[in-house]
Amino acid sequence: MWRINISGSGSTWASVKFCNVSAALGLRKLPSRPDYEGFGWDAISSIYWFNSKPRYFIADAAAVQRICASRTSFPKPTEAYEVFDFFGRSVLTVNGSEWVHHRKITTRAFSEPNMRLVWEETMGVVKDMFDSDWSLRSDVFALSDITDTTTQLTMLAIMAAGFGKQDKWIDDGAPPPGHAITFRQALYGVSRGIITRAILPPWVWGSEASRDSLAVAGLAGRGWLGKGVQDVSVAFSELARSSKAYMREMLREELSSAPDQTTRLGRGNLFENLVAAMGSDIDSVSVGKNDVFGTGFETTAHGLAHALGLLAIHEDEQQRLYDHIEDVLEGGREPASLLYARVSQHILITSLQTFEDVGKLTRVLAVFLETLRLFPAIPESSKYAAEDTTITVQAALSQSGVDSSAIKDGCQTSFLIPKGSEVILDIAGLHYNPRYWPDPHSFKPDRFLDPNWPRDAFLTFAAGSRACVGRRFAEVEAITIMTLIIRRYKVSIDSARFPDIPGESKLQRQESVLKSYMSNVLTPCGISVVLERR
Repeated sequence: MWRINISGSGSTWASVKFCNVSAALGLRKLPSRPDYEGFGWDAISSIYWFNSKPRYFIADAAAVQRICASRTSFPKPTEAYEVFDFFGRSVLTVNGSEWVHHRKITTRAFSEPNMRLVWEETMGVVKDMFDSDWSLRSDVFALSDITDTTTQLTMLAIMAAGFGKQDKWIDDGAPPPGHAITFRQALYGVSRGIITRAILPPWVWGSEASRDSLAVAGLAGRGWLGKGVQDVSVAFSELARSSKAYMREMLREELSSAPDQTTRLGRGNLFENLVAAMGSDIDSVSVGKNDVFGTGFETTAHGLAHALGLLAIHEDEQQRLYDHIEDVLEGGREPASLLYARVSQHILITSLQTFEDVGKLTRVLAVFLETLRLFPAIPESSKYAAEDTTITVQAALSQSGVDSSAIKDGCQTSFLIPKGSEVILDIAGLHYNPRYWPDPHSFKPDRFLDPNWPRDAFLTFAAGSRACVGRRFAEVEAITIMTLIIRRYKVSIDSARFPDIPGESKLQRQESVLKSYMSNVLTPCGISVVLERR
């Protein structure tokens, strides 16, 4: 890929830079801020050697917000996301009036009563983990990868609050009659198999009839595909694509249980709310089958894993967080104290004291947001220019916060983005921009306790009309999980896997322990921790 320095007046100059193969394939080391400082501006233009279409990377907050606000001038390239239309069209993959339709339904489904349900169900999931697993261990024990734990927590929470399907922490793995795998296994398999499902051609997955046959055959069918692909195929079939899929069963049950769905809006789980929001518009039934996956649990799970890793490294911040939690919960009171009992294979919530604790746990939220700044789940977001447009960006700052020496005239420049160009909102570049985040590589949750923190320079949940509708869901879930774990356990890095190195700084420790790679979202390579009962 050729990157070209942007100069003023809508033109470029001939200084070019050839990037390595991984950069040319879009696989930049993450999270990191590209060399905007070397080029002088918070924007870089580029051209692939195999494609003459120009691309513009933008890491200027005002420019990014303008682009996000201009749905007509900078629409989303939905054709690039069509491979993710596994279960039908969704708010992720459409534009125009169709997007408005999907957005209206999904927005109505994420009600405040549903957030209260997220709090309740997540509390129950964590308590079940404590009672059936962690409390049976010694006072000090190690977890080889905390991501496995946070993934299971968030998956069980979204199963309960999102789909109304409660499950135990210890899974017996027995599917109900007529199914090859459990709902839990299907949900996990779909999440892990999204990239495989998107990359392989449609003929691999076959027709609905063949999917039904494959699901009935369990994991034994289509041996020529390889077990990994078989597992993905069965998961997709069982969750939503076969005629007897879990989602279709749920939809039939929901439609038959309440003819007047609008009267139930805001009273149930996310799936029930989506069906209720559709009202009598039967054509909208296909909307909920795919839009419901916008609340993917892996984004929150990986954010929590990174957060616990950061707290384990920065012991002073962990102590501040613990003190804050104890202060908010008034000397040991459980947050929104739950009385619950095991009924069958579920956890029954029988009493909720208060939901207002969520809003009081401000430092917990600050830790989570600072983690997502350092480790954005999606490091960049694509748009395209539907018309010739002029964009203004500021001069790039050095890490010391000084204007780049390459800037000769003024602190801003304007340039033309030609129609048809790809525009990359560089989320990682924005999150590491020292203009908005002084000392950007350091873990400083206090940034988000300042009422004037730079909201326009924080893009984890996107911005503008396409901002993530599930943001509140993720925040409530993360606050609940982090509060309960930190209140009960002190977290440290497992020195057996990551030995202490004399003279190693916290930043160096952070870089060695929290290595990540890009899958469908940014994923920790493996964070080994030790938990000590407080």
